[in-house]
Amino acid sequence: MLKIGGAAPLNPPLPPQPYRHSCSRRNYFSSNLMASRRLRAFKRWMKSQGIQCSDTLDFIDCPQQGISVGALSDLHEGDVVAKIPKTACLTIKTSGAREMIESAGLDGHLGLSVALMYEKSLAQDSPWAGYLQLLPPQECLPLVWTLGEVDSLLSGTELHKAIKEDKTLMYEDWKENILPLVYSAPQSLNPSSFSVKEYFAARSLIASRSFQIDEYHGFGMVPLADLFNHKTGAEDVHFTSVSPNQEYEDDVDSENGDNNELSKISGHDKRDSTCENSYIHSDSESDYSSVTGEDPMMLQMIMVREVKSGLE
Repeated sequence: MLKIGGAAPLNPPLPPQPYRHSCSRRNYFSSNLMASRRLRAFKRWMKSQGIQCSDTLDFIDCPQQGISVGALSDLHEGDVVAKIPKTACLTIKTSGAREMIESAGLDGHLGLSVALMYEKSLAQDSPWAGYLQLLPPQECLPLVWTLGEVDSLLSGTELHKAIKEDKTLMYEDWKENILPLVYSAPQSLNPSSFSVKEYFAARSLIASRSFQIDEYHGFGMVPLADLFNHKTGAEDVHFTSVSPNQEYEDDVDSENGDNNELSKISGHDKRDSTCENSYIHSDSESDYSSVTGEDPMMLQMIMVREVKSGLE
């Protein structure tokens, strides 16, 4: 499965049902001709940001399932399917709200949530407008459910008490950190764009779609990468970081293998330094960035398993 990232119903049954693509095969193979307006806008945005994408990938916009990625030809382990400049990633460091966030002493999930809400509040004026318009308003996670839905759907489970406690803590985080920021920030902010509802929605997107990038950027939203299957143990791609002019080598020295591999991590407590469904990069490439304040590196997306033509 290459599919991930489509908008989901707000109140799905539990447990989640296996993915079933509802678009016809004809629509699948004609997707390049029938690409939606938002998908065309996203492709133009990727090009403007220097994101390089393999011709073997086919983007599909199905109303019932959202955006997915299919293989036009066989993909093999070790194939580089995309290169993404870190400047195209939405992080605290790259966001227009960086100064405001850092002045307030916010980091981690709180800081990235403010960055995401800020860029969304700019609409078409945001440098990430072409990417953000592709995202659903929120992901279907218990943290965005109402307390009534949590009680009815999770009653009797181990998650019931934990989710209610998490929601309470997140509300307190918003009230103590974000609400005062809205009215004390040097720039004029629209309070509705930073409401508690928008905060919970942003946290749901971060929990399911963000990736650990490096020590300098921390974790953030990585356009294109969140369309791939990174929510389960059967992920399709891993990241490595390379210089823009560095060619990918098929044979990696064994002593560097541990440094290049990205490990699956989980958990969305705000005190964690990582985020749910992300991959953590373990080498020290960001030393240059911490000294110069600039990061010339790119992320490479590399296949970690075989995917046959026509599969998603």
